[in-house]
Amino acid sequence: MDINELKQVNYLWETIYPYLALQIMESYQKSTGEVLELGPFSGGISIELSKFYPEFDITIADSSKEVLQYLKQEVLDSGFSQKTKFKLTELNPLSFDDLQFDLVILRGAFFFLNEKNNFLGEIFRILNYGGMAFIGGGFGKDTPQKFIDEIADESRRLNDNLGRKRIGIKELEKIVKDSGLTGNCKIEEQGGLWIIIRK
Repeated sequence: MDINELKQVNYLWETIYPYLALQIMESYQKSTGEVLELGPFSGGISIELSKFYPEFDITIADSSKEVLQYLKQEVLDSGFSQKTKFKLTELNPLSFDDLQFDLVILRGAFFFLNEKNNFLGEIFRILNYGGMAFIGGGFGKDTPQKFIDEIADESRRLNDNLGRKRIGIKELEKIVKDSGLTGNCKIEEQGGLWIIIRK
């Protein structure tokens, strides 16, 4: 993954993150908890959550040391980094304990979801009882159309360059079924394509 193109796409999405954070909180509905934002597109949502929910204990994790250092600097520069931790980990398996997190966020998930290695099952493992995971991709259901229009073409180009895999609803349903988590998962198509996992 090209770090410069990753930086470009994350910067491009700065106007989108507040709306994604709101969408997540509509489903999570708690103001405390251990939060994990996972993957190279992390940081933006965590910063927004930190602004309004200072009681969250947030961890940002990725498998690349270079990417993690970049994400750490972005969070530090935001001024909302007091309780944020950073963790280098493979994405599957994840280097976290069972039941460790109350909220897990993975934006840009379709770069990584693969029904063969049951990544959803690994996320479910680290999710605490009563916890929730928000996994997928999209601009969010309440993001103003003008913000989407401003970045859509460039975002599509950058994400394609970075290796995005396109997944439709049927394929996503199969991934959920093969994970054995059908009873714990809900697929949402508002503002993108998202899986909400509850434990």
